[in-house]
Amino acid sequence: MKQRYILPKVSIVTTVFNAVATIEDTILSVVNQTYNNIEYIVVDGGSTDGTLQIISNYKDKITHIISEPDNGIADGFNKGIALATGEWTGMINADDWYAPNAVELMIENVSENDQVCCGNIMLMGDNGFSRIKKSKVSWLNLGMYIMHPTCFIRTEVYRQIGLYDTSLKIAMDFDMFLRIKRKGLKFKYIDELMAYMRTGGVSTDVKKMHKEELTVMKRYLTQFTYFTAYTFNYMNRLRWRFFYKNPFNVKLK
Repeated sequence: MKQRYILPKVSIVTTVFNAVATIEDTILSVVNQTYNNIEYIVVDGGSTDGTLQIISNYKDKITHIISEPDNGIADGFNKGIALATGEWTGMINADDWYAPNAVELMIENVSENDQVCCGNIMLMGDNGFSRIKKSKVSWLNLGMYIMHPTCFIRTEVYRQIGLYDTSLKIAMDFDMFLRIKRKGLKFKYIDELMAYMRTGGVSTDVKKMHKEELTVMKRYLTQFTYFTAYTFNYMNRLRWRFFYKNPFNVKLK
């Protein structure tokens, strides 16, 4: 008798706070995945705008729902990870949503040695224009060049590395990936569209993002590597200040 292959369970965590206009898109992108062994965890920070009502409309498709005040996005991530029982864990927040086959793409492309999987994201501007950003694993020392909504991390990695740093409000994912890299764990890049992100959220506060990235770099980089990264970071800030004040005013390729 041929042995039946059991698909690995994948845990998906969504953190949300007062996102009544966008949370349904996020939820639908998870529950409508082409992959069918998904554990879905929604962590709400105590929304008061109707977000919880939308979440409750899908309670039969959500494995765990938490709604209570928290200490920011990283705290929400950590609460979700504590409940995750899948082999892999992905993070997709309100304002972001998955491509329909994101989880399936990940499972089909990773090997037993891969600990982190990432891909490409489509940034969506308010004016309807968009641009694709690719994850660049080899650029990680220079800043957050891995697109976190496209990422899946083996849940066991969190047990080894530890959870997200709640003192960071934007760069908690950059901190996590540098810790994983220092541990020598393997990243897998898939050159496919995995997720979408609306601009205007916390992660698009460019000035604060760069400041937190530098804080994280000081923790993990050597003096020379930090100097190189700082210089690159500074030039990147100038680029945003003078050329990308609003990168979605015009269509970018």
